[in-house]
Amino acid sequence: MTDRIKVFFFIPTLEQGGAERQILALMSRLPARFEPVLGVWHDQAIHFRDLLPPGQPRHVLGTNRMTRAAFGRLVEILRAERPAIVHCFLNRANFWGRLAALRAGVPVVISSNRARMMELRYIPWERWLSERCQLIITNSVGVRDELVNVARVAPERIRIIHNVLDLEHFRPPTPAERQAARAHHGFTEDQRVVLLPGRVSVQKHQLGLLLALGRLARQGRLPAGLVVSLPGRQKRNLLGRLVAWLAERPRLRPVVRLPGPESDMRSLYWSADLLVLPSLWEGLPNVALEACASGLPALLSHAANLDGIVAEGETGWEVPSGDHLALGEALASALALPRERWVEMGRCGRERIETMFPPARVIAETVATYDQLLAERLPCVA
Repeated sequence: MTDRIKVFFFIPTLEQGGAERQILALMSRLPARFEPVLGVWHDQAIHFRDLLPPGQPRHVLGTNRMTRAAFGRLVEILRAERPAIVHCFLNRANFWGRLAALRAGVPVVISSNRARMMELRYIPWERWLSERCQLIITNSVGVRDELVNVARVAPERIRIIHNVLDLEHFRPPTPAERQAARAHHGFTEDQRVVLLPGRVSVQKHQLGLLLALGRLARQGRLPAGLVVSLPGRQKRNLLGRLVAWLAERPRLRPVVRLPGPESDMRSLYWSADLLVLPSLWEGLPNVALEACASGLPALLSHAANLDGIVAEGETGWEVPSGDHLALGEALASALALPRERWVEMGRCGRERIETMFPPARVIAETVATYDQLLAERLPCVA
């Protein structure tokens, strides 16, 4: 063992997503006595290079699917690196990373389950793996409850630690910063910009928002100057084509934009006036935390607000998950408010985030968890 405590982080990719940003934020904020090492399946697309620590990812398996050779390579990497802790993120890495860590004899093995609706192929194994590893870290009561009630994981093997949020980076913009961000994204100052960032998917429910907007448009209830921006990855599957088709319908074409992936999330928040996140399921959504920290009011589904990110009527609105009629009515009510009311709600939202999700506490809880598990497994190291 070296003097520093080596932590091997394992995640499938570094493409655009909340978990990808979280693993990089955590790596960069660990105390100096820890040595973070990053391993990925492939590095074909790295969206958050400004967060990527120098020299990382140190290990790339070079595959999109786990084969016997790739698994053997992962075990060899772990045996050569000899980490004290393996910390995995997302379903595929949680499954294969924990198996490889057990095979390699890593003392402390942790997984991070950060989203609900675990893939069916992994659910039967989750309890078995949880009993052989040390801990599952999750970021939300919704994910914890699903692990307990669906995967039958013992509650004492789960710990809730919220997302790492950089409150200095994600902050309300100055007037000049806001003007520059709006110009960069092609918005004029008189437009009201509604933002739904995220990959086009069933989970994020862009389809529900477009259905709600279409209904309001038919009723003549969309105000002039409204822009609804949906940045994010868009696959050429049935859902992607349907979303693109709806966005191009005559009533919505002047309103809806699909700009594609965007890595500068802060610029997106600074350019917008309101965040909408109608997800059908969520863990603790980064975009909601970041947008509120950046001074935006937020309209969230119940699934996205299980951890109380917004306070109804004070910092935003909550609507039933999957109900596009309720989503449309809530959006219409929000759009009827003067812009000054949105600004005041955004200011209150920033204060709420500062109180409920301080980053120093999240890092302290993570480090305390590492130290506790090390003390139990490797007393001489801790």
